[in-house]
Amino acid sequence: MVGCPRNEDDAIMLHLYHKLHVEIERATMGTDIAPAYLAAIVSLESHPPGNRSSERFEPYVYQRLVDLKNDNRAFGKIKRESLVFMSDAEIRQLATSYGLTQVMGFHCLELGCSIQDLRGPYHLQWAVGYMMRHYGPHARKRDWNACFRIHNTGLPDGTPARKDYVDQGLMRMQYYQRWMDTRGDVLTFN
Repeated sequence: MVGCPRNEDDAIMLHLYHKLHVEIERATMGTDIAPAYLAAIVSLESHPPGNRSSERFEPYVYQRLVDLKNDNRAFGKIKRESLVFMSDAEIRQLATSYGLTQVMGFHCLELGCSIQDLRGPYHLQWAVGYMMRHYGPHARKRDWNACFRIHNTGLPDGTPARKDYVDQGLMRMQYYQRWMDTRGDVLTFN
């Protein structure tokens, strides 16, 4: 039996393996983030999977940032002082998620990177930095269920808008691991 993709999810992970594996390995090396986890996040967050140019403006986040700037209403750990001199266009950039993993622009404030960094060739390194900062202890325990939930909702027990988000992520991790084990060779026997 030839080791071809079993279904569409498996085919997506094979595609990502061939397109991004070297970058995924480089970004995760020496961290608690598993390459299969990062690949699964890429498959779930970028549209189509592997599209580096993926961006999504979040109106709710934008309004929260505007409220923080104008009325000093708390929003996470962001300080009003970091927004006070920003233009509306800059705040819109902070309220947009970027790239292969859809890290929100406002995370640049804590990571010390720019929006261009999130759009650039080192997106995966910045994304892994974000992951380690926000859910590193869960990754260390290999609690991928919690990691998927935190990445999507901010909470380890949060409910993603897509009901299959966590299950699909866990399944895609298994597929990606299979392609890692066979080095992406579709001629490897099962």
